[in-house]
Amino acid sequence: MKLNKAQKKSVISWIAEGLQSNEINDRAAVFKQPFSMTKQHVDYYRKTRASQMSALKEVHESDAINTGLALVAVRVQRLQRLADMMWHDIEVKKMMWLEDKKGIGFGEAAEIYKFEKFNKAEVDAYRGVLDDIAKEVGDRVHKIAPTDPTGKIEYAADARESILGKLLPELTE
Repeated sequence: MKLNKAQKKSVISWIAEGLQSNEINDRAAVFKQPFSMTKQHVDYYRKTRASQMSALKEVHESDAINTGLALVAVRVQRLQRLADMMWHDIEVKKMMWLEDKKGIGFGEAAEIYKFEKFNKAEVDAYRGVLDDIAKEVGDRVHKIAPTDPTGKIEYAADARESILGKLLPELTE
């Protein structure tokens, strides 16, 4: 079976992605001009285009590592933009307190009370974004308290010496 240029290009890119022949055939079936590939065809393209594919993989891996959200600076910049938008909502748009109302009673005896409610969700989300920024730049270190060998008892950080004495007495003698 002879493939046109667009089909060849697609097959080569699918092989470079690491797809198997059945996955390639699934994609080829919905192609503008549907086609199918045998395992032998796929193996042939893998062997004849091996050097091209390894070069393509290196380029794509390099692009993935050096662009987009793979870079800490880009992630921090986007998180900072998000934090700025949230702060604008809280501070400028005055959304720290939200107006709310509640109705009590029925019919003519019903009364509506207006009140302000703290916008906990927005503030929590803002704090979460700030925490994410701190983690990205390395300002947040999560400490794990030691546990006993059974994993049942968690000790305070200042009890490390006594824990070592119980677990490894030969070190503390």
